[in-house]
Amino acid sequence: MGYFGGEQDIEFAGKVFPDKGATREEVMQGLSAFDAMDVTDIYAHNTIQSTTLMSHLEAAEIAKDANRMFLRRNYLYKELLPGCTQMGLEVKQMIKEMLRFPQDSRVRFTSGGSESLYSAIASAKEWGKQEKNILKPEIVVPYSIHTAFSKWCKYASINIKRIPLGKDYRADVAAIEKAITKNTILIAGSAPCWPYGLFDDIPALGAVAEKHNVWMHVDGCLGGFQSPFVEKLGQQLPTWDFRVPGVRSISADLHKHGYSAKPLSSITFRNKDWEQYYVCSASDWPDGLYSTEAIAGTTSAGPIASAWAVMKFLGEEGYLELAKRSMEVKQRYLDKISNIDGVECFPSDLCTMTLRLEKGLDLFAVMGGLFERHSYCLPSFQPPALKIVLDPVTDEVVDTFVKDLAEVIPLVKSGEISIDNLKPWM
Repeated sequence: MGYFGGEQDIEFAGKVFPDKGATREEVMQGLSAFDAMDVTDIYAHNTIQSTTLMSHLEAAEIAKDANRMFLRRNYLYKELLPGCTQMGLEVKQMIKEMLRFPQDSRVRFTSGGSESLYSAIASAKEWGKQEKNILKPEIVVPYSIHTAFSKWCKYASINIKRIPLGKDYRADVAAIEKAITKNTILIAGSAPCWPYGLFDDIPALGAVAEKHNVWMHVDGCLGGFQSPFVEKLGQQLPTWDFRVPGVRSISADLHKHGYSAKPLSSITFRNKDWEQYYVCSASDWPDGLYSTEAIAGTTSAGPIASAWAVMKFLGEEGYLELAKRSMEVKQRYLDKISNIDGVECFPSDLCTMTLRLEKGLDLFAVMGGLFERHSYCLPSFQPPALKIVLDPVTDEVVDTFVKDLAEVIPLVKSGEISIDNLKPWM
């Protein structure tokens, strides 16, 4: 996540690249040593392995096997691979059916949520240039939207306006509308946002987009493949998809709660008319036409195969079961953390939950104490909080984290744990 950088400043004592190749056994021993250095299934699910299935589940093994089977197939040449072509088409159709997208919507695979967001921005930029002659584009988004928006705007020389949130920590729709100018190409909302697990008011944002004729993107990377099943289980969620008239594109990560191998995401356009602004085919070189699925050229078919395998193996019944388990995990966290002084669960809609720390409690000290116990989690700074990703994990995962948190909080209050405990990871 880039919180603790500088890893390339390390100097190796000797040469790393060998003069003579190692044996298979030696290579596997080296990999096993790296594996042993990392965290186990029990401790990993709030960070490193978040939004993945635990390894004891059969679907996780099936995804791994499918990924391995198609790992060497280059999806760039899918026209020469009828099996990969058919497999990809079936995954795209299942995305439409799972997420209740219109049949004439257009799905494209990307390498992850960040690329999906860039795809939306690039499409809106091209649309603004072609249809409105906008040469100095800008986008207007809520403060809580994923930071990849800022990254891509920097790369593409697009001005980004991050608008302060409302008191409910959701997009302030009126303030976003007020910030729109003649150069605005895109507004966006989250379903839900990463910092708080809250849905923005997508219908209201969609209406603003229609009123001002700007591109409306919904970032469903985190919740896209969980929301439909949670709704079918009876939980009320805000409308966030193409049922909202102003929405032109939606991103959703298959490698999150679609449970495919990483990296795999998707961007879906409402129809072919909007997709055309994304298509980039070039022929101004010696080898003729070059047209790709997304930004990337060479792409392994492995993650797509894993998505196909998991979707077929789980079916609607399996995804409902996993969504139900995720909601049970959320309730278990709520029940158990309510007994810990110094921390409270911030209300969320889906996927993540933030644990707000009481005033004066050092966030970095708490993280240091947790990290020492291998209970890794992610920070949120406004307000100071710890983030939990809500996955269909075992009770042991929940109980281990809660036990460690209950142990750390008093030690931070007493001064026995400080920010110094976090220094090995900084």
